Amino acid sequence: ILNAIPIEELKKKAEEFPLSFHKRPVFVSVGRLHSRKGYHTLMEAHAKLLNDGFEHEIIIIGDGEERQNLENQAKRLGVTESFKFLGTLVNPYPYVKNADFYIMPSESEGWPLIIAEALILQKPIISTNVGSISQMISHQKNGYLIEYKIDGMYNSMKEFITNIDLISSIKNNLKDAEKQFD
Repeated sequence: ILNAIPIEELKKKAEEFPLSFHKRPVFVSVGRLHSRKGYHTLMEAHAKLLNDGFEHEIIIIGDGEERQNLENQAKRLGVTESFKFLGTLVNPYPYVKNADFYIMPSESEGWPLIIAEALILQKPIISTNVGSISQMISHQKNGYLIEYKIDGMYNSMKEFITNIDLISSIKNNLKDAEKQFD
């Protein structure tokens, strides 16, 4: 086991407070606001999806040196109401649990603990295929692995928003996801 995860504590934290989102699909991501985390690229894909009529929302939890640049980009693209920055939160897990999907658009990663935590919370995940993520996610089985490109993000998010059968299959495959981390 690469990282010991207190599974029951994680599930308890995910239930700590209730959340309800708008009726449109919600993607959540937790990470430091750094250029290599891919949030600039994700925002471009997000704006393109909205322009093409695919309603959804993105919530980013975390802070960092790129926050002001990202907020400026959101204003420039006209997505300040649908691409939201919540800053650093002591407990991001209720957001992960209650969102429809988890997305990690990173240009590079090691073994991100948040991917394991999102799997334990049974969230369908879109992630760039970097670092050791492919050790946790099997493409189209318990998530979606993509290249670090606007089109890869756009196409996978569109697939998650529109393909009910795919999401149903991924959710079914996530029922025992915690076993790999126990």
